[in-house]
Amino acid sequence: MGVPIGMRLRAAERRAQLLGVARRLFARDGYRGASMESIAEAAGVTKPVLYQHFSSKRALYSALLASELGRLTEELEAAFGQAEDNEARLRRGFGAYLGFVDRHEDAFRLLFTEALGLDADFQRQVASFRRWVAGRVATIIAAEAGLAAPRARALAAAIVGMAEGAAGWWLDERRPLDAAELADELAGLAWKGFARFPSGAHEPDDVADPA
Repeated sequence: MGVPIGMRLRAAERRAQLLGVARRLFARDGYRGASMESIAEAAGVTKPVLYQHFSSKRALYSALLASELGRLTEELEAAFGQAEDNEARLRRGFGAYLGFVDRHEDAFRLLFTEALGLDADFQRQVASFRRWVAGRVATIIAAEAGLAAPRARALAAAIVGMAEGAAGWWLDERRPLDAAELADELAGLAWKGFARFPSGAHEPDDVADPA
């Protein structure tokens, strides 16, 4: 929804409004289908105003990716920070991730489907986020299973892929179960997988890189 004609917004408010409109149109029409003209029209501004904030459609999409990835990162950080132990940290992480997907389906599809087939820079933005999440999960795995960093990171990457794949399936199947229920199932599956490793046993180089 655009802002009523004649209503002036501060630069930050206008930028946020334009990103919101762009998110909706990119999700509906795809990157190639959405034009700067259609985004400006939907936002209730002229094209010159849109170009004042974003020099090109590519710059607009890149800013949108950065905004959404930043929002998801903040929600995951908050979830991890509220946990009292590693099991709770894992469960809260899955809960925050699926909660984000549930509330922001458009953003999820932009981040993990549309962006990946468009541009190497867009792919790098998403890959950087995935590495960050995997690093946090690898730290949990290393602490609980005593695995060396390379093995912990490999399993962490698999867990991140599992969450992403399950989220995509869940949306495609029109949410056949509650988001919190799915998050709990995924966290339980991941946590039980750690049980195959002897408790307290540690391999050499057992500290995973959290970066």
